[in-house]
Amino acid sequence: MIDREKLDKIIRTDAGNNWWKPALFIINTLPNLPQELEILANPPPEEENYNCFIYTLDLYQDQALLKETKGFIYDTFFQKLIDLGEVQITLTPVDGDYILYKDIKNHPNVITHIGTLQAGKVISKWAWGPLIKHAIWDVPSSYGNDVLYVKALTQSQAKELYNKYKEFNILSTD
Repeated sequence: MIDREKLDKIIRTDAGNNWWKPALFIINTLPNLPQELEILANPPPEEENYNCFIYTLDLYQDQALLKETKGFIYDTFFQKLIDLGEVQITLTPVDGDYILYKDIKNHPNVITHIGTLQAGKVISKWAWGPLIKHAIWDVPSSYGNDVLYVKALTQSQAKELYNKYKEFNILSTD
């Protein structure tokens, strides 16, 4: 397992600018990342960028949604889907299902990260940074030490649920 605290430091260097700005990422961050992380795509330009929820819900190519959300679907939206039973928690995840990270000890009501399971690994977009294929626990320590799994949604289901519950897409105050 990689040094998760070190990942947090790498991501936060220069107030996070080296993480999400494409040119800075390539020059200042990419060479410092652990080899265990497989970078599938560098961060997109700011006007096209999006977070882990938008990626995992397969909504990242929807330009209208990106503009409306400014690239962010928040944990509060996804937690609302869980609370209302719109997504189904599973104890037996399969490829394509989602893994949700939490820090139950410090922030019990916050989903800190989400990704998609694929062949024993996770594919996820780390904040506004790169798209990464990684082992389940090869994530920043700030994502927490707790996970849960939910059944995947189709892109059309995700878009329908976003439109139905978008008033819950607000930044968490936890």
